[in-house]
Amino acid sequence: MARKKGRRSKPFALSLKSETANSILAVVIIGIGALISVSFSRQGVILDKIYTIGSHLLGWPFIFLPFVFVSGGFLLTKVKWGIASPHVFLGSLITLLSTTGISQAGAVGSQLFQSVASLITNPGALLFYLVGIVIGLLILFETSFEDISVVFENLGKLLRKSGGRISSVAQRGASLGNKQMKVKGLTQDSTPDVAIAAVKGGKKVEMVVNDLKGPKAADQTHRQSDLSIWQLPPLALLSDEKQSKADRGDLNTNAATIEKTLDSFGIEAKVVEVNCGPAVTQYAIEVALGTKLSKISALQSDLALALAAPQGQIRIEAPIPGRSLVGIEIPNRSLEFVSLKQMLTSEVMMKNPSKTAVALGLDVSGNPAIADLSKMPHVLIAGATGSGKSVLVNAFIASILFRASPDEVKFIMVDPKRVELTGYNGIPHLITPVIVDPEKVVFALEWALAEMESRYKLFQEVGVRNIGSYNELSGFQAMHYIVIIIDELADIMLLARNQVENAVTRLAQMARATGIHLVLATQRPSVDVITGLIKANIPCRIAFNVTSMIDSKVIIDGPGAEKLLGRGDMLYIPPDVAKPKRIQGAFVKDKEITDLINLLRQSGDPQYNDAVTKP
Repeated sequence: MARKKGRRSKPFALSLKSETANSILAVVIIGIGALISVSFSRQGVILDKIYTIGSHLLGWPFIFLPFVFVSGGFLLTKVKWGIASPHVFLGSLITLLSTTGISQAGAVGSQLFQSVASLITNPGALLFYLVGIVIGLLILFETSFEDISVVFENLGKLLRKSGGRISSVAQRGASLGNKQMKVKGLTQDSTPDVAIAAVKGGKKVEMVVNDLKGPKAADQTHRQSDLSIWQLPPLALLSDEKQSKADRGDLNTNAATIEKTLDSFGIEAKVVEVNCGPAVTQYAIEVALGTKLSKISALQSDLALALAAPQGQIRIEAPIPGRSLVGIEIPNRSLEFVSLKQMLTSEVMMKNPSKTAVALGLDVSGNPAIADLSKMPHVLIAGATGSGKSVLVNAFIASILFRASPDEVKFIMVDPKRVELTGYNGIPHLITPVIVDPEKVVFALEWALAEMESRYKLFQEVGVRNIGSYNELSGFQAMHYIVIIIDELADIMLLARNQVENAVTRLAQMARATGIHLVLATQRPSVDVITGLIKANIPCRIAFNVTSMIDSKVIIDGPGAEKLLGRGDMLYIPPDVAKPKRIQGAFVKDKEITDLINLLRQSGDPQYNDAVTKP
């Protein structure tokens, strides 16, 4: 029987798809580009050798070589990214070679330049490689001279519409508070006089200029012609006078008294932290597990008696938001005023780029608290006479005036009492003179509604959703914010309740995206003034001292405002937080406001719009 022949084993063979091979090659090329990038650090023998050879061959344009490798690697793949386009690889390669040749950098650059110069002389070689750079950039960005000319034409038109006005950029200072382990907020370092930066350039220049038509759009982009550069008011206008420190008593004694008093009622607690604020001192206590917080809250009067609290009352925050502690707030025996200059030069304010950022004051820990009207986006302020409501409104206005030009923020001010806001007449930030006639307020609110609708139509035409996107698209502050301040809402509601309520509600619902913001203040926090419809659409509220718990519930939907100390002591409810935050409001003197107004009047004349107060 014949012997079967055994099968000869085939040698090992690897068969790869063409896509896999291309991907492997792409990864290798991209890896080489990444390795060249890492070689710039010149760490390691191999990396240092790569950098030395590359610099010798290409000179300083060697830094662009990794991009050529990366774009070439992605070109071998089928990804849909922009860097994987052939024009990116070809344009970057031509630009690299032309740059190397025109600069005669490295051995390759010198050889390229000399080769071309021997044919068309040195000036001809310079022109040759300059043309190569331009062609490379055109291919790289896949553009044309027509597109570039359109961009510059649109930019020129927008700059002419803006009147060439830009805000000055000045030096910034920062104040760093001294931090302590257990006791916080005792000291506040002074800060130097600085001017606050006004505007940062936008990222994009393109904009549909032809869409800016009609009287509304013309009014939005109108600029004063008598000023080419807006100078922000210097903070030297604000006083540097040192305020007396608050008298908080003996902190250790008070802490021991709190622990002893709670222990006498069967509550095991320990003071673990003391936060020293300008108006109150907060003792943060840690209670044993299983302790009902309602038992601690019920001991407010007993703790006030044991501590001999000024004004005979304290406030218990159970628990402190975000912490497993209970806060017992004891009024200081003497108040420490918070200056507006201290707030405007604080680090948190200096780092906030928003033109509608306003200073609130210091919290119970002595930390600066600020708010942004564009994020509120509307605020309701209520408090009894002398509680600090009007001072806070002036601090809001001054905060914006020190940081924004008339092209960035404009005001509509309503002051039926003819006392608080009439002094602002004549500043260039006003759209219309301060309104003192309650009958004209309805017309102003209707104008604001029409302006809101006009801006929404403009956004739709341009293809943006809000004022921030619109200004970013234009590359500068093409549309200003509008802040409507009503110092006494009660007088307006008594005159035309339905019309005012409907207008305020509609603005509160829709005006945020258009940059129109409401600041409503009243000293009568009753349900016929602060209606349920208004409260539902204005979640951000500030409560000063009121006479009763009922008024407190009208403002912040809970008790607490009736126990405030007055003189700027407030409870602030941000739009995204349910529990109020206690803050000592910033104090601005009448002289400081007067000096600021006089300076602004000298800087330019207001451009009033008569249509605001006309039916």
